[in-house]
Amino acid sequence: MLDSDHPAAAAEDDRHLPPDSRLVVAFLDDEATITAVRAGLAPLGSSIDVRRGGLRQAIRFFRSLAPVRAAIIDISDAPDLASGELQPALDELARTCPPDVPVFLLGTNTDITFYRLVVHEMGATDYFPRPLTRDLVQRQLLPRLLGTAPEIQDARSGRVIAFCGARGGVGATTLAVNSVLQLAAMAQNQSVGQIALLDLHLHDGSAAMMLGARPGSGLRVALEDPARSDALFLERATIALDQRLHLVAGDEASDSAATVTPEGVVHVFDVLRQRFNYVFVDVPMPVPPEMRILLRLAWHVVVVLHPDLPGLRDAHALRQAATQAAGSDRVFTVLNRADMRGALKRDLVERGLGRAPDFVIPDLGGRMTEAVNLGKPALTHVPALRRHLLPLVREVVGLPTETSRRWSLSRLISR
Repeated sequence: MLDSDHPAAAAEDDRHLPPDSRLVVAFLDDEATITAVRAGLAPLGSSIDVRRGGLRQAIRFFRSLAPVRAAIIDISDAPDLASGELQPALDELARTCPPDVPVFLLGTNTDITFYRLVVHEMGATDYFPRPLTRDLVQRQLLPRLLGTAPEIQDARSGRVIAFCGARGGVGATTLAVNSVLQLAAMAQNQSVGQIALLDLHLHDGSAAMMLGARPGSGLRVALEDPARSDALFLERATIALDQRLHLVAGDEASDSAATVTPEGVVHVFDVLRQRFNYVFVDVPMPVPPEMRILLRLAWHVVVVLHPDLPGLRDAHALRQAATQAAGSDRVFTVLNRADMRGALKRDLVERGLGRAPDFVIPDLGGRMTEAVNLGKPALTHVPALRRHLLPLVREVVGLPTETSRRWSLSRLISR
């Protein structure tokens, strides 16, 4: 009999792999568990990559954006949940690990309450208490990795943040574009995974122009009829701006009629939420009837307004619509160009909204318009914008601040 580490044995095992043969990476920290996992997952052959370590090593691994099929992580040496330190660590893992990668956790805690917390509330695909045996790995874990087990819905999916202008021309697209750029820049020092910007303005969208990109027709096809959108939708409709950031947009002629359907909207969102950790959406206003479902799909709705009476009226109505659709208030209001000429006084704005705006951005002058004309992101052309956008981006994404280091991973779980 060939040893499972022998190249010939590995080649023999590889014949049983599914078409998706990306690595299954395991972070394990004791010899008994390593032996059980290697033996039980022998049919994976060379597609199993066992590494020494645990939760922190896994987080560092996913920061590199390495493509994997699944992850097995031993959290035995991680802090106990009761200490308040495990949950932020798992939260950090959720932000770096792509939503379509199943995560199997191992540990010494055998309490059913702990299992429910890490699986049902924290988004792990499954949890296995140690010690593991080769038989248990073969019967319960291997079928999941080979795709021969009954399908179990993954609780994790990307967070959707919808940017809506209370009226046209208030800067919602500008804020959406520069928010994703800000998040991508923060990824150098924060645990942030893959990011997508979806521009739903099929005919007159300006996100691609601001980013110097040229969109195609794949988005329109998917929005009109999901049955015509094949598995290559992401490759055909997305534009990679860098290793982390992708744009999904359309560029349809003004005289072409796009027949967007609610089913198409849901399909596009489902695909993007399974691929990206964060999906920022630039929403047409008023929201077309076929797109109103996105108010329910979005985790946060960011309403952008100018300090004028029409903006106050429309922002208040949009907040009510989003709250009614979702059953809870997940709307942030951004008062843009707060000190523009002729602006309403702040107390009048608060009275019209029924509350203070969540974020305030001052009038940053003509350089904002100049950035659009030059085809440059305003974030690089107007450095002051970065400072004003930072609190908004941190809040909608759920990144920690200097004064608050704890967040709930369940906020990253799809509705």
